Amino acid sequence: MKEYTRNEPWKKWIPFAGIAFIPLLSMIYAWLNNAEAPVVHSLYTDLDEAIPFVKAFIIPYALWIPYLYVTFLLLAWKNKSVYYRALAAYTVSALVCYLIYYFFQTTVIRPELAGDDIFTNLLAFVYRNDEPVNCFPSIHCMSSFLLIVAVRKTQAAVWAKRGVAFFSWTIILSTLLVKQHVILDAAAGIVLAKSAYLAADYVLSRLQWGRVAYNETNTAYINDK
Repeated sequence: MKEYTRNEPWKKWIPFAGIAFIPLLSMIYAWLNNAEAPVVHSLYTDLDEAIPFVKAFIIPYALWIPYLYVTFLLLAWKNKSVYYRALAAYTVSALVCYLIYYFFQTTVIRPELAGDDIFTNLLAFVYRNDEPVNCFPSIHCMSSFLLIVAVRKTQAAVWAKRGVAFFSWTIILSTLLVKQHVILDAAAGIVLAKSAYLAADYVLSRLQWGRVAYNETNTAYINDK
């Protein structure tokens, strides 16, 4: 069991440093986004063909990054036990995604853009900076569903849990409506998120790694109990 006293309050902020893993992992994505795969697969189906193209959904799609960081910061502040599990699950899931991208590269069919409105311009920016590859599983969907799972494990108010669920599902839906992903990408991301969280919960519980608390001797410790 790891301990430290109240005389070292700065150590309580150490868990927040774990969020730095997110941009570090993104560096791998940036490399894969420019890598040329010898074979690129398509998982496009008739169901994807039936999904309409709705440019306005680029707004929740683009808000994914700030939403991800803010929610992880709140988890680190409010419930370190769940935060550690969510961060571990995100890290493992992202690495699994990158491994799949490297060996099984997929693509999406993007529509032609027309117009000069804010939604079209934002979509054009996203399309220019994000190649139509690295699709299966969807990291947008994986991380968004992971936040639903994590927040449900906390003592957050019902309105907060519903708010996270609503915005996460909006982001997941946006990946399909702006044609950045197909249905199988989203489904795989959701399954991966749930599986990774269950695995992280099991492993960290066995290791008794969880939240920061204070005992009667005025000493802080990390424990899952």
